[in-house]
Amino acid sequence: MTDAQVRALAVIEQRLAACTQAGDARKADAYAECFTEDGVLQLDAAIAGREAIRAWMRGPSVIPQPGGGVPGFISHHLTTCRVEFTGEDSASARTYWLVTSAAGLDHNGYYVDALRRVGDAWLIAHRRPRTLWISTASVLRR
Repeated sequence: MTDAQVRALAVIEQRLAACTQAGDARKADAYAECFTEDGVLQLDAAIAGREAIRAWMRGPSVIPQPGGGVPGFISHHLTTCRVEFTGEDSASARTYWLVTSAAGLDHNGYYVDALRRVGDAWLIAHRRPRTLWISTASVLRR
């Protein structure tokens, strides 16, 4: 790995962390700014473009709010991350995550990201989350 790639890796890891924290906090602007202008968030359907991603994040959460006075939170924890540089201004990453909620370990999976350098920033050009496991007590099952 070159010195430039080592520096880029640190910037990419910070971007992935910032995106995760902004998503958990429903901070639409901070979340959308982690993506390129033409970035894609590939859920069941593709959400294409930074402004569409911002609008999606401003909308109602796909995670239902708990009832009956149960505390409501969701917290993604990034674990193993492998970044491969595919060009001078491009990289791919696969990052595993665990999610905790009031139910405990709630669900887990991984992100497959394509990243692109835009100026001095590394931004997500395409993100595809994959869920591997969901607890029977998960907030997603409400």
